[in-house]
Amino acid sequence: MWDGLPLESERVDDYGLGTRDSLEDAVEAVMNILGMQPCEGTEAVPPNARSHTTLLSGVFVGNISVLIRLSLGIDSSNDVAMKLTVRAEDVIVSELIHLLISEA
Repeated sequence: MWDGLPLESERVDDYGLGTRDSLEDAVEAVMNILGMQPCEGTEAVPPNARSHTTLLSGVFVGNISVLIRLSLGIDSSNDVAMKLTVRAEDVIVSELIHLLISEA
């Protein structure tokens, strides 16, 4: 499905999510902010993982499909960094997803 969405709609950026108890906590926080569902069980973060990738899927207002790849890492002081990659049927939706995260 990822490859079926237009490459020109892809938007990528890096974000700091601050201090979290775990990567699982960070994944849950992003899923709650966006209201999207995990794909293929990727929300399950292995215990003591220092990095993880989660895939999310959703439908934006207007029945616009959106897919997200969250690549997360946590350092020894529990600061979490995230690379957010979004593809949607409409580039405006990809940009709005990044705006939501940047203002959260």
